[in-house]
Amino acid sequence: MASLDEKWKAVDNFESIVVDRERDVVRVTKELYDLHSNREQFRGVTSSCNYRLTIPFAPHLFGSGKTTFARTSLELVQRFGETSLSTFASDPLSRTFLEKLKRASLLYVDLKELEPTRPIEEKRNLKWAVYYLLIKAACLQSGLPQPDPDECFKELKLRSDALVQKIRSILNIPSDQYLLVAFDEVGVLDESLDEFHFKRTHDGRVRPYNDFFGIISQLCKEPDLFFIVVGKNKGLSIKNDVAFGLSRVILHFIPLSPLDASSIVEFLERSLLKTPTQQPVCNVLCSSSFSVNELADSLLECTGGVPGLLTRAVNMLLNYIKTRNKPFISKEECLTCMNDYDFRRICAEPFVERILNLDEDRKSVFDILLMMALYRIPSKVDDRLTSESYLYDAVTEMGLYRYPIDQNTFQILIPKIFVGIFKNDPSISSLEKILLESLDVEPVDCFVYSKCRVFEGIVALRLVLMLSSKNRNELRELLCQLSPIWKQMKLPISTISPIHYIKSVVSSRETKSESNKSRRTFANTEWNKIIRETLYLETIYIPLDATSHSPDIIFKLQSPVEPKVLTVGVACKGRWKSEGIGWSDIIDEAKKFLDPVYDQVLSSAMDYHHCMLIIVSTKLSLNASNELGNQSRCYSSGMFIGGDLFKVPDNCELVILCERDVQMLIDEEILNGLERAFHVSHNPTFWDFGLDLLDRIRNSFLSWQ
Repeated sequence: MASLDEKWKAVDNFESIVVDRERDVVRVTKELYDLHSNREQFRGVTSSCNYRLTIPFAPHLFGSGKTTFARTSLELVQRFGETSLSTFASDPLSRTFLEKLKRASLLYVDLKELEPTRPIEEKRNLKWAVYYLLIKAACLQSGLPQPDPDECFKELKLRSDALVQKIRSILNIPSDQYLLVAFDEVGVLDESLDEFHFKRTHDGRVRPYNDFFGIISQLCKEPDLFFIVVGKNKGLSIKNDVAFGLSRVILHFIPLSPLDASSIVEFLERSLLKTPTQQPVCNVLCSSSFSVNELADSLLECTGGVPGLLTRAVNMLLNYIKTRNKPFISKEECLTCMNDYDFRRICAEPFVERILNLDEDRKSVFDILLMMALYRIPSKVDDRLTSESYLYDAVTEMGLYRYPIDQNTFQILIPKIFVGIFKNDPSISSLEKILLESLDVEPVDCFVYSKCRVFEGIVALRLVLMLSSKNRNELRELLCQLSPIWKQMKLPISTISPIHYIKSVVSSRETKSESNKSRRTFANTEWNKIIRETLYLETIYIPLDATSHSPDIIFKLQSPVEPKVLTVGVACKGRWKSEGIGWSDIIDEAKKFLDPVYDQVLSSAMDYHHCMLIIVSTKLSLNASNELGNQSRCYSSGMFIGGDLFKVPDNCELVILCERDVQMLIDEEILNGLERAFHVSHNPTFWDFGLDLLDRIRNSFLSWQ
């Protein structure tokens, strides 16, 4: 039997290939075209000075595929030239640019090779070191011997035009052919503070990235020369204000999209083992009963599609299969393997080191970033120095992955494989722990941000935190007054449950998300299984769709002193409905939840098992308000609702919270803030929410920790 270390080694077992980079290629091509179109303005040839130099820059996200992207960027331009880039090339000028870019030469420069060099008088001059490294890289790429530093210095004299001419001569390319220089590992500049003379600010600080990008900005004035800069060293701490400190340079962050399920399938089918047989890795990992699609789903769920995590996970799975000499037979077996704590720990090691060693100032926003990830609140990249850019810098420093929505908008992605590592950090708060656990139980491809998701998520967290609090509170007192079952449960509950977001229950297998991509959903026949499982799991369920055949939240309470179990469903209704929620809506919700739970579970369960549905509405219709008298109500077993339209089943209760009492769960200031944000857009970005609103939401959670 293989030891644990042998079992989970991250050995380099296969040759991976580049897939699904169309969006990133289009983004970078457009930015290179901006430089091409505005170069004369940038050089000061024209009187206008509106253009600020754009340099595509990929931050330090480990394993996002930056180095591979840099090395293969021109190959990718050629591959997607007639597909993804066809819209970009719709006019004659951009089409001419694209055709020339396809025939360009690429010079890959590894900044790990950057070092002080002769001549002595220029030994600590960063500009000279960069110039010499460019010439050395060109010689290496052309198979020529390393050039003599003294001779190069005498020839160039730090002139940018002479440098470019020298590089073209070494690479044997004409003066009018495009040259794309890809700088990799820019993070080494953080580790070279004692090796070069950097400019100092008025308070004595040095900013090596300002110096470096200043050199690049001068080189960009040379015709037909373009740059991409990437870096992943753990020392890289470049921030927005570093880029904006240069009056004429903007860094455009290349997000490098995570892979989706279909792209992971392509990755698995086209990546080959490093053996004479050159088998696709999926043929080794999958048995006849376990499809490559299921393997891709499993990998997506655990890694979020982050290329580096994906490659590392596949390597570890291959090593595991090799030690036991048989492939996986089911998705469940594969997920069990990847959910193993030691698998997660070893797979995530290179990725999570930074966040676990952050200073308290940066760590203080971790819970806000978790909320943004869980509620799917997107954020915009902007060149204004505001409090929101502080969060963007925090994301960069923590090494969290940004999922690009469009050119200037991203969402935070926290792969499941990270979550277990973060949860074991002793500095993680109880709020952060429940947010992490909620992310851990949810399939990655299920996330869709919406106004209902944010509202229901806040209600869910507040409800669970209040019920688990040892301090008495108004909500618990109210529920005990309304419901005999609540009184018998003798709260508080003993453990905090994670929030589990599930896909909507609909009549068909497929539905369309807002991105117009299909997503799998639970069929009606699976609803019974979901209900049964909730009786044994400490989880909360919130479906995506407000019209699903389920409440918005489900969780289980176990009495700490008596053998009583209560399954609670919570339906958050009416907030976004102008006329409010009426009796027909209430009856519909009761039928959708209480009837199937009773029929499938309670009818054959012991008497100590009960079920309750709580209707949470911030806006009741006129007829419902008249019926309730603006008070919260409880309808117990055997009682009728709406005349004789619905009878509450045995061992069940229906609680309707009025608008006033709902404010115990979500205060009016937060409600008003959400309403303003969603008035701007159905799917507002972080700019619409604002840091103040998220701070208020966080503080409302912290008050019950």
